[in-house]
Amino acid sequence: MSNPFLDKSNLVRVAASGLKLGMFVAELDRPWLETPFLMQGFVIRHPSEIRKLQEYCDHVFVEKEGRRWGDKKDPFRAGFGLSKRSADGSGESGMERRARAAGDKSSPLETLYTRPEHPVERSVDEEHPAAFKAFQVAHRTVEGLLEQARLGNAIDTEVAKEVVTDCVDSILRNPHALLWMAKIKHMDYYTMEHCLNVCILAVAFGRHLRLPKDDLVKLGIGGMLHDVGKMRVPPEILNKPDKLTDDEFAVIKTHTEEGRKLLMKSQGSLSVAVDVAINHHERMDGKGYPRALFARELSSYSRIISIVDAFDAMTSDRCYDGARSTLDALKEIYRKRGTQFDEDYSLEFIQLMGPYPPGTIVELGNGCVAIVLSSQEKKRHLPMVKLVLNEDKQPIGEEFIDLLDVQRGTLPREWLIHRVLKDGQYGVFLENCPVRTAISAFNTPSEAE
Repeated sequence: MSNPFLDKSNLVRVAASGLKLGMFVAELDRPWLETPFLMQGFVIRHPSEIRKLQEYCDHVFVEKEGRRWGDKKDPFRAGFGLSKRSADGSGESGMERRARAAGDKSSPLETLYTRPEHPVERSVDEEHPAAFKAFQVAHRTVEGLLEQARLGNAIDTEVAKEVVTDCVDSILRNPHALLWMAKIKHMDYYTMEHCLNVCILAVAFGRHLRLPKDDLVKLGIGGMLHDVGKMRVPPEILNKPDKLTDDEFAVIKTHTEEGRKLLMKSQGSLSVAVDVAINHHERMDGKGYPRALFARELSSYSRIISIVDAFDAMTSDRCYDGARSTLDALKEIYRKRGTQFDEDYSLEFIQLMGPYPPGTIVELGNGCVAIVLSSQEKKRHLPMVKLVLNEDKQPIGEEFIDLLDVQRGTLPREWLIHRVLKDGQYGVFLENCPVRTAISAFNTPSEAE
């Protein structure tokens, strides 16, 4: 246990196999940052949280009683959280019963670990040239697709499929190169860059979920085209910096149906792209739009794009709101899991991204500034970084540091990440980072008006 502010006298050690709904988890048997749980202390409210805790921990520490349970329910009582036995003798929790009623009888990830992992075939540096080429072509392609949408023309989904396939190939070899590029953002080109970023993030997420290549291509196309309907929204509403009126928000919400119409009349239109375009703002609890669908009516594709879309939006500067940090965005997804976002996919996405995704600018404990390059899946808090400034904030030569060496004992703890910096802080701009100088020569195409 590492939190000195906890009242440890009120904690009890429980084996991960003995966890139940309603327990308040106060500490783990490992650092919180090595897990997808962003809230360092939480009440177990869903079976997926038990499954994820069992995946990462042998045991945890939970509160015995008191403030969290109000002396009304005792999770240590035999049968706590279980409904009466059903006729066939099987028991299920109240939350499991409600989830089943909502259409989530089985986890969408129940076959995840029966599928083989995608191996990393190249280092980030080796993959960078191919990733940059795919990124550059995709930029131009998305601009053209949005212009087609703005004019009300059919969308060329075959061209979209070609460039998405190149992105998928790069991400399969090593996802971190393209994920890095998705961190470079310009507010003036928000919609165009957002469509491309959602494509990249969705494919990387699908890779993490061990989806086959064909499904990754479908997922990427859905991400790239999910917001084409926004090109049919008047620019003065789409780009309004002030709070929208109710009538204006009603117009914004039509972009889901407009996107569906555009894609339905496109030759060779993919059903996944149509599904994602109209459903990416639906919610698990039936409070989304445009049709207020419930979880049982939503595909895995639309559930995934819903999470990725929200994450990229929250971490981008928009005309009406500033960018949030990666950690704050992931906390929002965590808070809204099971209501706005799919419960299981939310936890898996948090695990994929971690607190320091590739391209994050960080300040280390010794004052050096670095760019995150990549990290191991269960060691997201200890990534590989490239130093760009020394402790005096002066440019430094080509030097790479593996922060896992801190855990190995070969690097002092002062090298651990101290805080995340904003792009441009201390004069460090991701777009001009030496590790990818080609990007600084790339002229971002103008967004379709």
